[in-house]
Amino acid sequence: MVVNRLLVIIFVVGFSCTFSAVVDSNSNKFSKLTSRTWDEAIGMAKSFVAQLTLEEKCNMTSGMGGPCAGNVVPIPRLNFNGMCFQDSPSGVGDGVLHSTAFAAGIHIAATWDRDLFYKRGVAIGKEFQGKGVHFALGPMMNIDRNARHGRNWEGFGADPYLSGENAFYYVQGVQDQGVVATAKHYICNEQETNRFYDTPSNSKGYSANLDDKTIHEIYLWPFASSVAAGVGSVMCSYNQVNGTQACQNDRTLNVLLKQELEFPGNVMSDWGATKTGVESVLGGLDIDMPGGDGFMGIALVQAVKSGTVTEARIDDMIIRVLAPYYLLEQDQGYPSLDLDRDAIGDNYNVNREIGTAGMVLLKNAHNALPFNVMTDKYFFVYGTAAGQSDEGFEAGGSEQHAGALYQGGGSGFVEPTYGIDPLTALLINGRDSHLQIRYITNQNDYQAINDSFNARGFGSAKCLVFISAWSSEGSDRRDLHALNNGDKLVQTVASRCANTVVIVNSVSQLNLEAWIDHPNVVGVIWSGMPGSEYGHAIVDVLFGNYNPGGKLVFTLAKNDSDYGTDISESYNSNYTEGVFLDYRHFDEHNIVPRYFFGYGLSYTTFAFSSLDISKARKGPHTISSQYRQHRMRPYANIGTSSIYEPAYEISFIITNTGKMSGSEVPQLYLTFPAEAQEPPKLLRGFERVYLVSGESKQVSFVLTQKDISYWNVVNQKWTIASGTYIVWISTSANNLDIKMQSSFHI
Repeated sequence: MVVNRLLVIIFVVGFSCTFSAVVDSNSNKFSKLTSRTWDEAIGMAKSFVAQLTLEEKCNMTSGMGGPCAGNVVPIPRLNFNGMCFQDSPSGVGDGVLHSTAFAAGIHIAATWDRDLFYKRGVAIGKEFQGKGVHFALGPMMNIDRNARHGRNWEGFGADPYLSGENAFYYVQGVQDQGVVATAKHYICNEQETNRFYDTPSNSKGYSANLDDKTIHEIYLWPFASSVAAGVGSVMCSYNQVNGTQACQNDRTLNVLLKQELEFPGNVMSDWGATKTGVESVLGGLDIDMPGGDGFMGIALVQAVKSGTVTEARIDDMIIRVLAPYYLLEQDQGYPSLDLDRDAIGDNYNVNREIGTAGMVLLKNAHNALPFNVMTDKYFFVYGTAAGQSDEGFEAGGSEQHAGALYQGGGSGFVEPTYGIDPLTALLINGRDSHLQIRYITNQNDYQAINDSFNARGFGSAKCLVFISAWSSEGSDRRDLHALNNGDKLVQTVASRCANTVVIVNSVSQLNLEAWIDHPNVVGVIWSGMPGSEYGHAIVDVLFGNYNPGGKLVFTLAKNDSDYGTDISESYNSNYTEGVFLDYRHFDEHNIVPRYFFGYGLSYTTFAFSSLDISKARKGPHTISSQYRQHRMRPYANIGTSSIYEPAYEISFIITNTGKMSGSEVPQLYLTFPAEAQEPPKLLRGFERVYLVSGESKQVSFVLTQKDISYWNVVNQKWTIASGTYIVWISTSANNLDIKMQSSFHI
């Protein structure tokens, strides 16, 4: 029964509509595929495997040397040329030529725009496919549990629902180009510290120790979304889970992934994450990467002959490895392999759009932004992070990177073909608009910085201070402060410049407390990890060519200890916070952060009205039917489980009441009945809505069965609690930003 029901909006003249969880209705135009299903692909893989000898089968369970990061052995007599596996989640990596350094995962998530999630996947997939790569090693969907985690920048933030939606559309964008996506790192891989220990020849990873409810509701959620999307491969991680290595963990690989989620694809190891042979095979691992360690491959021949491993299990492994190859029609005229082939096309356009859309306006005192080129003529620019590194783009993999950051470091890093830094873009804008721009990029030269305060034009100048924070695979951050004493730089400039705007080019959370309340810091833009079009993107935001609409994908705390979690220095990382992570933790303990999860300002204003809740309706033109249609692909698994069936439809009106075109991100938070034992509220819907001044749209969210369920540890299934569910429509996780509320009862 639905309670507190408001006016149902059937049709409003002059209003347009947008549907949550639905991308552009023309999204299928990007697909290179026809119509193979998993059943058809598995059947083709079985036919291929039936022609192999035992030795050939076993050889295919392990990678081999070759041109790619990972290589599957060819079978020339069957006209099979092998397969290429290549990094990374944000573009074709591993140092190849002619690659776009796309905005990072943490940045695309900050757009809160499903259409852009998908378009980024399409663009990335095109470059992998154009180079002849079969498996793209992404998306990365580990949760931002620890603010200091070195790989947060690759993932999608601190919320499983938001991460799941990003993962879903990344998978379909890439796989629509005929490239197999790889969901990683499975599972609970939320720190780099102690990812290896013991002897080098048999190193283990730290153990992530957590309960069944937490793993289902937080860490498994985005992987489940990837499986629903139809992902072809899952990469298991270096760490242990509850004391068992992730790549030989029967509970996580066989029980959760292959049985509960009904995942039909393959499990590959992270590079060097395989620690045993037979135990890994029986535990659910299908292919050992990069191979050469002697654990699998030809070593399994004797295991089969001795009866330790059945040949049926070997067949299953190879069928799982090959099924995605057939599923995405890689057997039909797939491009030859050339990692340095130029397949960039015009991807800079979508990269610039994403880079701009993911920037978050955190502070705008007295409407200091956007700048007006007709009246704001003097600009002083400070900070190493404003310009190019003096070590070239390869320095993006270095902790001492001195320059604008397009991405973080490690295997996720893509060496950009080019990169446009903010200073360069500002100078071009200065040329075109006749602006007076002065800059100091050596932020350790405080004599020059202090001298600049006496320069002509400084008294009426706008001061732009660029700071950055970098991290990488392989190590976690030492602290949550800007590189190269960035806090001191901001404080120094703000002490003399009444119009100081800070641009934060950061991999993930940063402590802003040293200067955020300074009265002369009138503006703050979180520029994130925006990819190689960074300079153009930030100039568009600063000068109002683009109205910022990005939102934070994590909470920014006032005190580092307020997060409640941190990197474990021991070989056990205990997830004692359970499901109370990030904004759920702040809610539960009544901690006020500096900026809430989901927060972000705009240069315009919005109003909300006419909230309505109804049960999901069937029929070809309903909101629920459109939700299903736009998520389906021939290879998608979303229809295999009833938990993804629509349960409720939530509709309301949003109006741009300001003077500029812009966007807002209505966010649906749900409060569960007490039976579910959930945090005070959980994100269960969002939509980025673009409106011109004065325009209104009807927005419709779909709540699925899973969205209104909790994981029942006793019954081992998703369960809908009895009682009242409160629906909150908000613009962040801050209760003060709630615009409307209603409820329904089950």
